[in-house]
Amino acid sequence: MKKIISIYALMTFLCLCSSHLYGQFYSLGTNIPALGTTTLNIEASMTLNRKWSLHLPVYYNPFVFKDNKKFQHIAAMPGVRYWLLESYVHAFGGVNAIGTKYHFTWKDYRYEGTAFGAGISLGYAWLLSPRWNLEVEGGVGLVYADYNKYPCEKCGKKVSDENKWYAVPNKVAVSLIYLF
Repeated sequence: MKKIISIYALMTFLCLCSSHLYGQFYSLGTNIPALGTTTLNIEASMTLNRKWSLHLPVYYNPFVFKDNKKFQHIAAMPGVRYWLLESYVHAFGGVNAIGTKYHFTWKDYRYEGTAFGAGISLGYAWLLSPRWNLEVEGGVGLVYADYNKYPCEKCGKKVSDENKWYAVPNKVAVSLIYLF
């Protein structure tokens, strides 16, 4: 019974709030260069008003490659953008948070860990048609990485347990966007 009352209360709240959301635009997109690295990704977004939009890109790579090479990760980068003209049109600047869990091999070492941080970005969106956009975005961020380092891909005892701050390029995107 409590579950039914909770669902009813939630639906009533959403219906009352939806009268204020009638001017919203939504979009779904994918980062094409990330797909080239076998990273599955999707970005959902919505406008908050004429100049601001909210974005949630999610990246996932579960694959293991030849010789047990890995670039496995799951990452989310929620953020907000300020558009100079209007949402989904022309230039924008943004800020975002970063959270990821990863497991990858690089040269003779395997790394497993998590990273959290924040970043800023600049970009531009071109209207291809009333429903399609092409966006280019680049940005930098500061992340705190906490990871374990192992001597090889398949086996080995832990070499070190490290945590460091890194300045990284956190946004490199050429995205195809569908507007609702």
